[in-house]
Amino acid sequence: MKNLLLAITFISISLPSFSQVKVSPGLRMGLNASNISNHYNSERVLGFNGAMFVNIHFARFYELQPEISYSNQGYNGKQSQFLSPFDPLITISDEQVKTHYLGLSIANKFFVIPDLGLHFIVGPSLEINVSDNAYYDVTPIDLSVFGGIGYEFPMGLGLEARYKQGLIDVRDGYYDYYYDDYNGNLKLNSVFQFSVYYKFGM
Repeated sequence: MKNLLLAITFISISLPSFSQVKVSPGLRMGLNASNISNHYNSERVLGFNGAMFVNIHFARFYELQPEISYSNQGYNGKQSQFLSPFDPLITISDEQVKTHYLGLSIANKFFVIPDLGLHFIVGPSLEINVSDNAYYDVTPIDLSVFGGIGYEFPMGLGLEARYKQGLIDVRDGYYDYYYDDYNGNLKLNSVFQFSVYYKFGM
């Protein structure tokens, strides 16, 4: 009887807190401006990003948002190649490398002023390389962290700007014997993301 009363008391106290939790599915779409760090004479290239997510509203100031995402990344740059192992001449050609990633992200949203819509975003992302056109072997996965800022309107429509920084060298054991392109500098994904999203069931 005593345990039953304790259980009823605990549930009664907890119900108001759980009643604040709201789950909303949503979609996010936008553009990437991506590049690779420590790559000679490279420039950012535009690509597409998109995601399906489930937004879990825990409190007026905090939301947790798991995302299944797609991201088209890469860079514009120059490719150098030796004509032969015994010939010092090299050929230089323009290249546009594109890598297609599918990933899982966990976005943490912190609302500066509750009910205003302005929020900060931070979280990790794990992505799988499903396709690329690089002349070197690209690592099959990329682990990254991201952060950004956004604004959400009362009807569930929102705008976000994120920066995503890769943590794993994009070259899968790559090492050019005739030109030390590796040289100890990691080549990491660097991506600016600009997106619009919509939360259903607002």
